[in-house]
Amino acid sequence: MIRLWALLDKDKTRVLQIKKYLTGLNSSMSKLLIFSFCIFFLPFIVFAYTSPGKPQGFVNDFAGVLKAEEKQNIEIQLGELKKSTGAEVAVVTISSLGDETIESYAVKLFQEWGIGEKGKDNGLLILVALNDREARIEVGYGLEGTVTDLQAGQVVRLVMIPAFKEGKYGHGITGAAKAITDIISKSPEAVVYSGTDTRSPSNPKNDIDFAALFFIVIIILNIMVRFLGKTKSWWLGGVVGGVVGAIIGLIWGFVFAGIGAIVILTILGLIFDYFVSKHPPGSGGGLWPIIFGGGRGGSGSSGFGGFGGGMSGGGGASGRW
Repeated sequence: MIRLWALLDKDKTRVLQIKKYLTGLNSSMSKLLIFSFCIFFLPFIVFAYTSPGKPQGFVNDFAGVLKAEEKQNIEIQLGELKKSTGAEVAVVTISSLGDETIESYAVKLFQEWGIGEKGKDNGLLILVALNDREARIEVGYGLEGTVTDLQAGQVVRLVMIPAFKEGKYGHGITGAAKAITDIISKSPEAVVYSGTDTRSPSNPKNDIDFAALFFIVIIILNIMVRFLGKTKSWWLGGVVGGVVGAIIGLIWGFVFAGIGAIVILTILGLIFDYFVSKHPPGSGGGLWPIIFGGGRGGSGSSGFGGFGGGMSGGGGASGRW
């Protein structure tokens, strides 16, 4: 909340009016307001994505944990997979996630680089954050039927995490690349990753719900940013907020939640549209490139021509060690 006031500091009159309004809210209304702020301002308040750089190949060891031979072997393996199946698999190691979660970082990096072929979305990202001790396999839309969340989770838990716990990062990453290659190419050896999930029943459900909700919210906000940024009339954001508030009222009960949601979301919609109008997408120096990274892959060294422009499907699995 403090960071939001800082962002609005240039318009002190509007800030004072909002603060005065907030003071008069009761506890339930305050909770609704906080929830609404999280939905509207999630892309630029909660997360601050920093790109690790342009891809230099299928393997991008920004954390420097792979030996030259390991990196070369994985690069060759993933290059052959690309030739035989068309699937593009990126292996990325970074030192830190910054303020991001492993899930949000993976989605944004996937989008920035455009992993996978455009239109087919047959990309996959193996991401390792060394200092955060977290790893994730992010799966593109087109591969979700081939590499399921269960299989991705098995690779993370059975191959990557045990090796990482022993400090054998090269071994774990090499094993993960081999496992993913086997799954995508439908090798008989991949059957070991199709077993029963050993986690408690509640955990995978919660993980999938969070990932899906985050991805849906980001997509909706990205569409809103592009649309409202073109209109240049920030009152339209208030209309959108009011409509959303009315929908919430129909779901939760119009007398209390509905009226409160309409008032709060109308105000937030106006503020949201105000920021979009001041910092439209593509204007340079604005807030919106942190929603999704700007570039679509890049030309690298060693003959690597960049990725094809694919998109993440929001599926996959994460783990810690």
